[in-house]
Amino acid sequence: MTKVKSTNADSLSPLLRRGFGGRLYIDIQFSGPVARLNLNRPERHNALVPELLQELNEALDQISVSDEILFVVLSGNGRSFCAGADLNWFSGAEERTQEQNTAQYRQLADVLLKLFQLPQITIAAVRGNVFGGGIGLMAACDFVLADVNTRFMFSEVKLGLLPATILPFLAKRLSVQNLRKWILTGNMFVANDAHQAGLVDVLSAEGQLESTLKNFMTSFEAASPSAIKKAKQMINQVVSGNIDVADTAATSAILAEALLSADGQEGVRAFLEKRKPVWKK
Repeated sequence: MTKVKSTNADSLSPLLRRGFGGRLYIDIQFSGPVARLNLNRPERHNALVPELLQELNEALDQISVSDEILFVVLSGNGRSFCAGADLNWFSGAEERTQEQNTAQYRQLADVLLKLFQLPQITIAAVRGNVFGGGIGLMAACDFVLADVNTRFMFSEVKLGLLPATILPFLAKRLSVQNLRKWILTGNMFVANDAHQAGLVDVLSAEGQLESTLKNFMTSFEAASPSAIKKAKQMINQVVSGNIDVADTAATSAILAEALLSADGQEGVRAFLEKRKPVWKK
């Protein structure tokens, strides 16, 4: 993995600069190629409110155009990753029109899509309670690491609601039967169940989530950062149906472009010369 310098707080927007000292709903930290986004409402188990989603949205916008950042780690301050939407956000819905309510709750859907499409590798590192919209946030990430004691629940049906905005992202990780079992009952399930079902990629021993995260990120060390980002983009295009098996001209052109890139040339040359490649920074 190419080493890059730590991001300078002075070069960031006012939102991200405040994250180095002020009290925000998103606590942002940078270390080399890693951006840490910590949900920061620990007293409410990081329940989602519009202000938190707005800050997360702005942070993702700025990180998405950074060539220096390769990993984005989403986690939560306090005991839990995220207990879903703060129900105070839903109060007063009857006083708004259908259009006004739709606009409010589209905020979460748009953040999930932005997280899903982010060019960097996204990793959710979760513990404690992960309910409703919190499961949506982690499901929109490329990888999910969870403490073995993490608890999960889709509580929407018990409130007369539906997990509508998060369901498209859950369906990319869970089978139809697991969606039925957990969403239709609203029953709580544990990290081992989530891991076996594919909702969690890596289980961490109790209290070892940070070391598990560090070890997981080292598995990318041999890869070209630019190739990782391009490969992720292509995976998303295939998953969304924009590239199909019949698109042979498009896939061949993508491969040819990669071969002629600086990292493509360096990777092939290094292999033939039996040495480690030096990736372009």
